Amino acid sequence: MKDGRPSRINDIRYFADNKSSYLKGCEDAVAFGRRVALYLNGEGYCLGAHTALYLLLTTDLQPGEVKLTNEGGDWWQRYTYVGVPQGFPDFANASEIVVQATIDALKENRPDLADMVDGAARVTRIEADNLRLLIKSRRTKKFIIDTSLAIEAWPRPSRLFLSLIELASGAYLEAPPISVAFYHEAFDLAGQIGVNTSAITLSANGSIGAQLTSERHGGVFVRTLDDFVSVSRPVFSKLVKMRG
Repeated sequence: MKDGRPSRINDIRYFADNKSSYLKGCEDAVAFGRRVALYLNGEGYCLGAHTALYLLLTTDLQPGEVKLTNEGGDWWQRYTYVGVPQGFPDFANASEIVVQATIDALKENRPDLADMVDGAARVTRIEADNLRLLIKSRRTKKFIIDTSLAIEAWPRPSRLFLSLIELASGAYLEAPPISVAFYHEAFDLAGQIGVNTSAITLSANGSIGAQLTSERHGGVFVRTLDDFVSVSRPVFSKLVKMRG
């Protein structure tokens, strides 16, 4: 956190050889980084006060070599260099190189959590855009109501889901998702979960409500109970905490 207290990781960003140019052309790997960061957030992975891991992929190091730094930047940024082959990213397997660099950097920063990182990477690889990152959860007399995020690779929109678990039967039900242009907006959209006899609602946080389409009724996203259908329950992360 800004005051120096420990924070859970919530983002991974990628740069090619310098800090001013985002990595391009490896969108699947960038999506992997976003998913694994939030999955690890739910597991409690921490980089001290930093919330974002900034990976600088460079040919100045040997391929696979990881160099930790104490370089400056904003308080939330943790810079780590990882070596990549000459000619990167002009390889057919460039995204796989980035994914492995991500895993190596996460483990080098927290060698005591290597098993956690390996487990999170395995789940994230297998589930990919089906992985649900749990944002909110509320329990009523009848249901557990969850709001979760499935992150897509750019330029596809990510998806915000409302789902129910019926306490009486254990059945899992899900409503059609809402499209999210940028995945991080999901945390503002999923402000408060409301329940009445016929519908579940999400009330957006702050001014983002003014930007929403008419489907969401001026900042409130509505799904009637009839919108929820029984499906196989996807794999979920534990609850993501963006602060603390």
